[in-house]
Amino acid sequence: MASHFPFTLAVWSLLSFTNGVAQTCWRDTACTGPQTAAFTGEWESNLFSPPARTVSPKAVFDLATGQSFDLGSVSLTSAQPGVYFDFGFEVGGVITIQYSVSSTDGDDALGIAFTEAKDWIGPVSDSSSGDFSRKDGALYANFSSAGDNTYVMPDENLRGGFRYMTLFLTRANSAVTIGNVSLELSFQPTWSNLQAYQGYFHSSDDLLNKLWYSGAYTIQTNALHPLTGRPWPAPESQWSNTGDIGMGDTINTDGAKRDRTVWPGDMGVAISTAFYSTGDIESVKNSLATLYNIQAENGLLPFSGPPLLATDSDTYHMWIMIGTYNYVLFSGDLDFIQQNWDKYVLAMTFVSKQLDPALGLLNITGYTNDWGRYSVDNTQASAQMLYYRALITGSALATWVGDTTGLNSTWLETAAKLQKAIDARLWDGTAGAFYDSIESRDNKTGLYPQDGNALALLFGVVNATTDKAQNISSALTKNWTPIGAQSPELAGEVSTFISSFEIQAHLQAGQTQRALDLIRTSWGWYLNNENGTQSTMVEGYLVDGTFGYRHDAGYGEDYSYTSHSHGWATGPVTALTEYILGLSITNPAGSTWQIAPQFGDLTHAEGGFTTSLGKYSASWTANSNGSYTLDYNVPQNTTGVLALPVSNNYEQYKVTVDGQAMTTTPSVGAGGNRQLYLSEGTGGQHHIEVT
Repeated sequence: MASHFPFTLAVWSLLSFTNGVAQTCWRDTACTGPQTAAFTGEWESNLFSPPARTVSPKAVFDLATGQSFDLGSVSLTSAQPGVYFDFGFEVGGVITIQYSVSSTDGDDALGIAFTEAKDWIGPVSDSSSGDFSRKDGALYANFSSAGDNTYVMPDENLRGGFRYMTLFLTRANSAVTIGNVSLELSFQPTWSNLQAYQGYFHSSDDLLNKLWYSGAYTIQTNALHPLTGRPWPAPESQWSNTGDIGMGDTINTDGAKRDRTVWPGDMGVAISTAFYSTGDIESVKNSLATLYNIQAENGLLPFSGPPLLATDSDTYHMWIMIGTYNYVLFSGDLDFIQQNWDKYVLAMTFVSKQLDPALGLLNITGYTNDWGRYSVDNTQASAQMLYYRALITGSALATWVGDTTGLNSTWLETAAKLQKAIDARLWDGTAGAFYDSIESRDNKTGLYPQDGNALALLFGVVNATTDKAQNISSALTKNWTPIGAQSPELAGEVSTFISSFEIQAHLQAGQTQRALDLIRTSWGWYLNNENGTQSTMVEGYLVDGTFGYRHDAGYGEDYSYTSHSHGWATGPVTALTEYILGLSITNPAGSTWQIAPQFGDLTHAEGGFTTSLGKYSASWTANSNGSYTLDYNVPQNTTGVLALPVSNNYEQYKVTVDGQAMTTTPSVGAGGNRQLYLSEGTGGQHHIEVT
């Protein structure tokens, strides 16, 4: 019904806040988050995050006709029994409604329903509980006589994610005037200032800027107090958010509305997003600690966190291991890996025992749960790529913890052998891509997966400078539609999870424009979709443009179950900071770093992030003749690598750093037929010109 309502696009100010006074954290949670933004500037106009924890709706409409009303004069009567409020953004928390009953002829109730997407505006909330035999329904504020009333949503019915709220009378014989409507936001519980981002991004493309902040806001809405998760089993009616989902005062979960649970695969995208944008790695640490605390005796790590406690997934097992590396890299928290080192080694031993010596590949029989693809084979390509990455990052962790048992070299040797086996067993030179599995190859299914091929490029299983890398990048584009990349392993659907890896894979291969094009057509399509949240990133969608992600692959044919604020969709944040801006760190907390910009069709980009060592920032401006300037500022006593794009005719270029001409050494080849000038960088503030 709601999809037929007229949509009025208005320029709204940031969500209003009560009294404009001191901001607070969620309930009695200790305020351990940052107090102020690390970088201030014009980019803050792209923030979706509100300036305070109490917000109000921006508009109200008649439920039947879509006619808009003044927020100060909203009435429900027999002639107008329902209205819906638009908060303008994805929000979530505890609603308070002040209303006055002027007349009623008996017991009645004010019904209250919620939805993230405009498609499901109405008296029944979109689905979140996980019980597909019923709908979430609505909450009710009962009344039986005239008078003033205040309804406060019960804490157990906290609504995790929504943009729209419908109010309706359950009977037609009452007259009710709606007064003040407010929402206490529950996400990012340890932050008193929800706009205190520790990273930023800004460029010459306004859409990309908005998308970066959309990803950042998505991650914020996924950071929850651990006692406000989704319980399991689901309640018999409505919904509940009283689940105990882990440790600490804040924890990273998969989605705002659902599942409000720690899912390791999702963290494969979300950890980097959190670091580069909000800087909230406290939530990441608590998620990882929760998962290690429920490791099985044989070393198997969980498919999901509590209370769901799903098991038997090799791929998500390895995502936890890779996530551990990412957390330690970004945080410099060597104590965390020291405390969990025995568990980490046990986890590596568990998965390594599944290596089939005859094939040289993992055989994941019995542990095939994965991200939602239609089928998983025993020699699935993506599992091989994840194992390779786990070995490479595990080797780095072994070095960082000072392991003296030789694990570093052992794991690197295993990775090298695995890399050869992957190439020998799974590569199809005719297609220019990897088969989905040996089983798929032998059965001639013709399936060349998005996940396995994107991860092969991203994780360096295939060298980015080779023709093979360019072939994979080209092959991936064969799945493109006008609104995103269809995932062959989930046919008819766009997975923003796997597409998050694809855009980074194209960048790894030096195919900058392909990555930017896909970001704009997929994530840009959703951000500008009037039926979405227009503020966050969606779990996935169908290639026909409807929000029925996984409707026939585990979601009970319930199109409203799709999460519209899902951390695994936020890959553009990392792509834009780490590859387009080109700023990243390469050792714990940024003791070493890299600057390797990619321009594409942009003329300017700047951004930064923080670690325990301080602030890191960079800015470049490119000219049409190929010259450019680059400025960077990183903590003293750090060092890095400058990988500066130059013409293939290197002698035509002059590189100066802080006014000093650099020695003209030969450039090196990079993916996408690019040439890079490599130089050592030092801490402090520096200016580079390539002319």
